[in-house]
Amino acid sequence: MATKEQYEAVLVKAEHAGLGSLSKQELDLLMRIYRETGSRGNRARRVVDGK
Repeated sequence: MATKEQYEAVLVKAEHAGLGSLSKQELDLLMRIYRETGSRGNRARRVVDGK
């Protein structure tokens, strides 16, 4: 289970550097966030879906 700080770090890295800069482990974590409801899930969907 990842911590809140790890979730935030992956989201920030994906938002600023793009999906290509993420490692396999970070991508797995981002996709876990993607399935969440709430603001964190919304941010992850925006990054992945490109909106």
